[in-house]
Amino acid sequence: MSASSDGPPDPTASAVRSTTLNDLLVPGVVVELDAGEAEDLGAFEETALTAADAWEANADLDADEVRDGE
Repeated sequence: MSASSDGPPDPTASAVRSTTLNDLLVPGVVVELDAGEAEDLGAFEETALTAADAWEANADLDADEVRDGE
């Protein structure tokens, strides 16, 4: 009996791996970056609301909407 994996196959298993930024747009190439390079490219751009922005968003709710869950 042959062994089978429990999960889906790894789509990058047959991909060509590179550390060259010029290869980012080449189909089938997986470019491995360090954390600094990824941050420079915007991979870690924070887009979450601040606590103050979230609290301000509550001001737009009508009291009836909050009570009714709408």
